[in-house]
Amino acid sequence: MKDYLKRQQKLFTKKQQKQLEGLKVMVAGTGGLGTNQALQLQRVGVNKIYLYDYDQVEITNLNRQLCYGRQDIGRPKVEAAEEFLKKFDLETEIISRNEKITLQTEVPEDIDIIFDGMDNFESRFILDQLALENDLPFIHAGIEEFFAQIMLVLPQSKLRLKDVFAGSEKKETPAVFSPAVTVTASIQVLEAIKYLLQFDDYLKEQLLHIDLLSNQFEKIDLD
Repeated sequence: MKDYLKRQQKLFTKKQQKQLEGLKVMVAGTGGLGTNQALQLQRVGVNKIYLYDYDQVEITNLNRQLCYGRQDIGRPKVEAAEEFLKKFDLETEIISRNEKITLQTEVPEDIDIIFDGMDNFESRFILDQLALENDLPFIHAGIEEFFAQIMLVLPQSKLRLKDVFAGSEKKETPAVFSPAVTVTASIQVLEAIKYLLQFDDYLKEQLLHIDLLSNQFEKIDLD
């Protein structure tokens, strides 16, 4: 076990801890959700994180995209995020891919799951299709204002993302608040790990809706 993970070792069996430290993940989008996911995944000790994005850092990103500061404005996001994460020296391999996700994207062969860090459904539907074609689980999250949803899509799932969110492609860029993004990304990481480490209770054929203004969590059955 990595020496800095002592405080979490009682939460898992030795087998689960070994599995956790061997996980390889793809974070698609290094904006608000993606940077929060990457930070959490690194801190729990996963083996490798692939970062995908093709945008550059802008001033309006800085309220919620935790890997960037003013000095990064104009830099490719994945380059700045990789540099930021590597400074912590926590033994997780960080690989950045400065490219747009398309149906032709070559998904890394060694990954265990795809994390949705996108900010629009058009890109999310492409990501979901890539997950299906590569027989991989895919954990979606979306956030608007103080509200969010999280959905785990497995290769055998009856409903894909497009089945649940058809017609959502053209929504305007939503207002977002950094603490709400962090909470959502953290739950996304938790749900992915619960599934990958074979916990009994994870989002199976369910959509989790979160209202952070009133602190209400609702599971909606999708089967």
